Amino acid sequence: MLEQAPAEYYIDESGNTGDLSTVKIDSYFVEQRMFALAAFGCTLDQDFTDKLGALKKAHRIQSSELKSKQAYDKPRFIFDLLDLLETRRAPIFIELVDKHFFVVVNIIERMVVPYVGECDTQPGALWMKGVMANYMALYAPPELAHAFAACCQSRDHAEIRELYKQIIRWAQGSGVPPTDVAAGIIRFARDSLKDFRKLPKAKAVERALPIPDKNPAGKLLWVLPNLTSFTNIYARINRFARKQVSGVTLFHDEQLQFGDILLHNKKLAEDLAQLGVKLPLQTADFEFSQAADLQFQRSHDSIGIQVADVLAGFIARYVQDAVWGGAPMHPDKVAIFRRLVATGDRSLGSGVNFVTPDNMIRFLGIEPRSNF
Repeated sequence: MLEQAPAEYYIDESGNTGDLSTVKIDSYFVEQRMFALAAFGCTLDQDFTDKLGALKKAHRIQSSELKSKQAYDKPRFIFDLLDLLETRRAPIFIELVDKHFFVVVNIIERMVVPYVGECDTQPGALWMKGVMANYMALYAPPELAHAFAACCQSRDHAEIRELYKQIIRWAQGSGVPPTDVAAGIIRFARDSLKDFRKLPKAKAVERALPIPDKNPAGKLLWVLPNLTSFTNIYARINRFARKQVSGVTLFHDEQLQFGDILLHNKKLAEDLAQLGVKLPLQTADFEFSQAADLQFQRSHDSIGIQVADVLAGFIARYVQDAVWGGAPMHPDKVAIFRRLVATGDRSLGSGVNFVTPDNMIRFLGIEPRSNF
């Protein structure tokens, strides 16, 4: 018999979220290259609260609010926390995002192989875009990503046209195998540039750039990993709950700048199926037949948000240190990372979803798996 899915999920992020198109070139993801959004499903009764309090006391965590930065240096506490979640059969959902790769994915999906119809969401098309994004993230100079960010801010037709040409020139000069990937980027970018030139300027700019959101002050926001991560986790919870989410409440860390945007895009995700858009993902179900409730809580008022913060903070810091830290990782931290990856069930949508280049996943000791 299938288990009853939890009715409450707690969600928090780590990794300095915000519009990636505004990041300064001289500090381009130097200190916080990774972004993570974590969620877990569990009813937080008094027994859970008491046991978490006992764990904090046993590991000498004295602050009233549990913080991921503090917990990261106490791996034995995180082990015990995972044990507690396991005894409660609490599923964990994590989106782990390499911010540079996320920008590159936007370049591929908006400028190289833009969406034109249902064929672009078929497994083969999604796989091809992933191969191109991996190649560009690994071999293209970071100046391409910087230029794309600048185009988002300027929305200048001539600047965007020049970026198309930069992409083509880079791919033409790339002799790195497999060269057929570079050839594919050249062909698709040339076709997209032709379409760009044919369209009226305003329409061409709109097609080449991501669809922006507006913050409460009316400022346009272009490249938001927290937004995509949230809708992905929501769709993964929809899979886990077998589409039965009408009684589910998502408790998200308070988002003064992004709250309305998250609510709006939650509704857009729920309406995708009605619009005829189907995403054939193995770990997420974007065909919503019901809607969950989304509420925002302040972290110091919610132990659930604090636990989600520990999960997100651990995995974002771990990957940052493992890939760029230049020192061997503590065995306990390695074991925690492997446990988070291994305990997920892809068929149910739980576990860690890597939005990173395949070579990074392999560097972390994991074999990449297709999500299509």
